[in-house]
Amino acid sequence: MKAESVQYDRFFEENMPDEEDHGNKEKTFVWYLNEEIMHGNTASLGAATGRAVVIKKDEDMLKVKDGFVIICKTASPGLVSVLAKANAIAAENGGQAALVMRAARACGIPAAAGIPGLTEKISDGDIVRVDGTNGTVAIKKRIILRQLK
Repeated sequence: MKAESVQYDRFFEENMPDEEDHGNKEKTFVWYLNEEIMHGNTASLGAATGRAVVIKKDEDMLKVKDGFVIICKTASPGLVSVLAKANAIAAENGGQAALVMRAARACGIPAAAGIPGLTEKISDGDIVRVDGTNGTVAIKKRIILRQLK
């Protein structure tokens, strides 16, 4: 567990801050701060980190890209179509018996379920770590600072 924690910390150290250049008008610096851990139930073993995509309606599934973490209110069967692109999945409702969670286990994708308030606390683009073994989701919020040149 300690080696995993060191690897997790190293990931954020190497990715803080990010600098984005928007032409000659401004630079944007992005830090990931304020970790919060939410607890639920295990649905598929393993752990993965990635950018969150919050799915509240079917059209939101189009936002899922390779390596993203799916955050949803209910693990609906429609999510199976985008599951192969995801690093992990976490849901507010449902549990191990949900079709998507069974598909996640079959594909070896970490999953956690039964985490109240998940879709309210997480925004698109937040860095999250889903630990399906312990049923937790760790949230790193983005702090964005813009500096005019």
